[in-house]
Amino acid sequence: MRITGVQESENGGIREYNERLILHAIRQHGEIPSAELVRKTGLSVQSVSRITKRLIDFNLIEKRDRRRVKGKVGQPSVPLALNADGAYSIGVKIGRKSLDIVAMDFSGTIQESAVFDYDFPEPSQVVAASIDGISEILSRLTKSRRKRVVGLGVVAPYGLAERHAELKSPPSLAEEWAKTDLRAAIAEAHDLRIWEDHDAKAACLADLLLHGVGARPKNYLFLFLGTIMSGGVVLDGTLVRGPHGYAGAIGPLPVPGDLALLERDRRALVVPLLRVASRYVLNEMLLLADLDPGKILSTETSCEYDAVRKWADYAARALAIGILSAISTFDFDAVVIDGDLPSEVREYLVERLRESLDEQDFTGLVRPELLVGDLGNRARALGGALLPFYSNYVPERNLLVKPLVGGFGDQ
Repeated sequence: MRITGVQESENGGIREYNERLILHAIRQHGEIPSAELVRKTGLSVQSVSRITKRLIDFNLIEKRDRRRVKGKVGQPSVPLALNADGAYSIGVKIGRKSLDIVAMDFSGTIQESAVFDYDFPEPSQVVAASIDGISEILSRLTKSRRKRVVGLGVVAPYGLAERHAELKSPPSLAEEWAKTDLRAAIAEAHDLRIWEDHDAKAACLADLLLHGVGARPKNYLFLFLGTIMSGGVVLDGTLVRGPHGYAGAIGPLPVPGDLALLERDRRALVVPLLRVASRYVLNEMLLLADLDPGKILSTETSCEYDAVRKWADYAARALAIGILSAISTFDFDAVVIDGDLPSEVREYLVERLRESLDEQDFTGLVRPELLVGDLGNRARALGGALLPFYSNYVPERNLLVKPLVGGFGDQ
């Protein structure tokens, strides 16, 4: 379904919605002439002209060099594009094994980044590294760019300190995090508006916004194979969180226990999907083979190792069950597989997954297209940086009926 604008009036909500609609169309197409914006948005020529002039004045979009469209006569068109220097945002990804901080320009390009690794996310260490890392990233931006930072997106797994048995972290970690107010600590140190969300949802948002027209269908399931796997859902071109924020979180879905690769799990009749298709399982398998996961998974020959291929084979069989369950609930056009894995491992996994889906019975269903995600480990930090842009510049229908009062973390 095409999202169309509402013809302009003095209503501030309508004007803001139409501005966002045009910005979103330009982001999707990269470059697009005004005449094409009229067709894509359903707005009048006059409305598009007024809005684009305002956006140019705000330095959010810019005109590119005239160019002639092949097969068309008349004057060359003037494409409009996002002004990369028009706005900036900061993304902070707090993971179970690392902290990533990025500064993103308005076009979605990372300008600065910093990474902090740890064995497990100890609260005081994470808080200090977050505050210092944000300061370091901001200090690398010029003064004029710092003034154009519109906000800060912080993303982390729900239950960051949970799954201590899988991650071999101290059981007391959850209690320590319950006493920690990360948002308040960052807000005290940095005068930036803060958005919060689940890390896999943020990765899904990055996958949605950073691919051009036609690269993704309107409805798809996004699966991110991080330390603990999770996912997100896109419906009608919009990220869906669900009433509790768990849309797409199919990690707990039960699969046969004989698909488990770690001995402590194989005794169970069924195990959660996450105990097969998560990165921590692959890491443990490599360690059991006396191999260093960090070194093996940083080479271009990861798939030559038996432990990697075996994990991918079992993970594919488990994921096929999860996907069949998911499309039985909602009719997804596609499933995107991304994760904290080398690109060749992602591609090998998807090849095995296609073979596993061949063995499933899709009678009464439509088999979804299978796509390999290309953002990898940086997807979650990218999604964090996109949260302020999404809240400020992407069209949402509620702008037509009520003012936008907050971002993703607001209640």
